[in-house]
Amino acid sequence: MEPAFVLHRWPYQDSSLIVELLSREQGRFRVVAKGARRPKSQWRAVLQPFIPLLISSRGRHELQTLTHAEASRDAYPLKGPALYSGFYLNELIQRLTSHYQPVDGLFNDYDKALEQLALLPSIEPTLREFEWQLLCHLGHGFDWFHDEQGEEIIAERTYHFVAEQGFCRSQADQKHVFLGADIQQLSTFELVEPHLLNSMKLIMRQALLPYLGEQPLKSRQLFAQLSQLSQQSKQEGI
Repeated sequence: MEPAFVLHRWPYQDSSLIVELLSREQGRFRVVAKGARRPKSQWRAVLQPFIPLLISSRGRHELQTLTHAEASRDAYPLKGPALYSGFYLNELIQRLTSHYQPVDGLFNDYDKALEQLALLPSIEPTLREFEWQLLCHLGHGFDWFHDEQGEEIIAERTYHFVAEQGFCRSQADQKHVFLGADIQQLSTFELVEPHLLNSMKLIMRQALLPYLGEQPLKSRQLFAQLSQLSQQSKQEGI
């Protein structure tokens, strides 16, 4: 058996599920969980996102058949923003990785990110660090210490970020300009100040965009809608 997490699942036929998994050994892949939707199925409760699993499957085709699944530990207790952030991580993995192409270190980084989302009060530093780790695992990391010309980032200078290139010396009319001293601090991922969190969010969104494409992330849209509804409820005294 191998460690795995459920990324997503769909109803299949009358009583089964198609489950997309992330495993340490096989990477991202799909299985048919036969009978998993039946009320008495032993898989019904465990084939859920954010539960550490031990699984086994058989088959050589793109869609394998699940033969065993059990929880190896308690589910990560994600609630509210942490829960939607977990779905965001799942969607990133689904959009940016390929089936049956294991990515060294990704499974452990994902497991650690879920643990931090469950334990830490602030979720944004965890999301930004995972985004960076995912970019690096896929070979799309960039240099925090030198600009696109290979010159060292200077604390007193200003820069802008260009996807697939890195940091460039800023022009007078450039939007989203970052101070070199802030870039140096961002490289440590000690994101304790609000303006650093905002800067990191802008940089990561730009860095991910070429690989995510134009299709919006469903988890990001859902989170925005729920945040808007929550704000309206507070204003209306609900």
